[in-house]
Amino acid sequence: MHPDVQIARWNPGFREVFYRLNRAWIEADYPLEPIDIAVLTDPETHILAGGGSILSAILGGEVVGVVALRPLGDQTFELTKMAVDTPWRSRGIGKQLLRAALDEARSLGARRVILYSNTKTSNSAVHLYRNTGFREIPLETGLYKRADIKMELLTNAIPIEKTTHSRLPETDLNRLVFGEIVSDHMLLADYRDGAWQTPHIMPYANLSLPPTTMGLHYGQIVWEGMKAFRYADGRAAIFRIDRHAQRLNRSLERMAMPYMPDAYFEECIRTLVALDTGWVPPSTGSALYIRPLLFAADTTFGVKVSGTYRFVVFTGPVPPYYSHALKVKVEENYVRAAKGGTGAAKCAGNYGGALYPTQLARAQGFDQVLWTDGSPELYIEESGTMNVMFILDGKVVTPGLSDTTLDGITRDSILTMAADMGYPTEERRISAFELVDAHRRGVLQEAFGVGTAAVTAPFESISVRDTTLKLPPVHPGVFALQARERLQDIRSGALPDVYGWLTLV
Repeated sequence: MHPDVQIARWNPGFREVFYRLNRAWIEADYPLEPIDIAVLTDPETHILAGGGSILSAILGGEVVGVVALRPLGDQTFELTKMAVDTPWRSRGIGKQLLRAALDEARSLGARRVILYSNTKTSNSAVHLYRNTGFREIPLETGLYKRADIKMELLTNAIPIEKTTHSRLPETDLNRLVFGEIVSDHMLLADYRDGAWQTPHIMPYANLSLPPTTMGLHYGQIVWEGMKAFRYADGRAAIFRIDRHAQRLNRSLERMAMPYMPDAYFEECIRTLVALDTGWVPPSTGSALYIRPLLFAADTTFGVKVSGTYRFVVFTGPVPPYYSHALKVKVEENYVRAAKGGTGAAKCAGNYGGALYPTQLARAQGFDQVLWTDGSPELYIEESGTMNVMFILDGKVVTPGLSDTTLDGITRDSILTMAADMGYPTEERRISAFELVDAHRRGVLQEAFGVGTAAVTAPFESISVRDTTLKLPPVHPGVFALQARERLQDIRSGALPDVYGWLTLV
């Protein structure tokens, strides 16, 4: 999505561009129909007078896209006349307009939004609608000759049962231990009969599960790790919610679990964080950790793909994860993931299988392990529960993504920022023996883990068999700390969000 786009409600000065953009959009494939002519020539009568709305996407003072909500009665609105100016297509403007229109529909009291489209000439738009949570319903004839699909989205607000006794007043947000404190509320939702049901928010409480719950037996468990930060204006800034939604669905697909529409996921997260925004710590480096969790909910001990699932989201305030530089060892006896396995999915088993080797490493005096691909070349893949990066002769170098490594969102963010910070980047295979050679030549300047919990975690040393690579001392000028500080400044509002990474609630 484009970070500089502003969404504005109807202004009579937008009449000409509303007409022009939509006429160009429609007439690229079809003639205007009577309903098009009526709405485009007199939007006040056919959209606004009945309680509808027209939104415009504005960039640099110019309207680059428009969308309308036409009231149909019975708390139903038609999403219509969404058009983006040709130079700005395929840049996320349509997704921003769609999200803004659905937020506007909810504010207007809509319980249902429908739309008409064409799967042949507007396939990308139909794909966006499906990803947003619209589902196909029977298409009547007569309203639009060009339409071959009708879709709807139910916009029921998430029911909220608030706690009667908040634990926030008795919690010191400046004295936190990672993972030990949870906020007041949690969100629950169920998948059954082929669809995700209406979620609800309730006070944080224990779950009651039969012993035969399949997720406890056969590993259909997927989760995400996200954070929200205290923004400069007091709101909570959720970091890269769209990328988390995308990664969640890749994990769900790999684990034979049902797809969750991006808009459904994002609305759940936004609503829960908005309710418990008081739990977002104010101190630099601290955050509200957000844990979405999904597991198989069928109650049988036969091995099969479950037909029902439970979605749980809870949050909790956390401090920075690591407070010191880490001693790590290259692990040779155990691997985190194998080719063709589940290494690219954020599933529970990946973490459970890593605990024993990590326990052994800590008994030897190390903080974490560097995972490899298990080959004789010892190609590095990840570090503990994080991705890993190296500064080699002034370049940010990180292992490329594969089906054995997680597509880390912090990893992607740091690679994106590195270019703007003047650092070239490389995504490629890196052997442990290359690190030994780089250290010998004096070009291994930094090594650090990157992840949601730690952001960046610099290494003090790397042990490769009997060789210990002592890294230069960590100081404020190293890339790992500069990148962490830059990311913190974006999340807090001290720097502008030029990448469009934040969702403010």
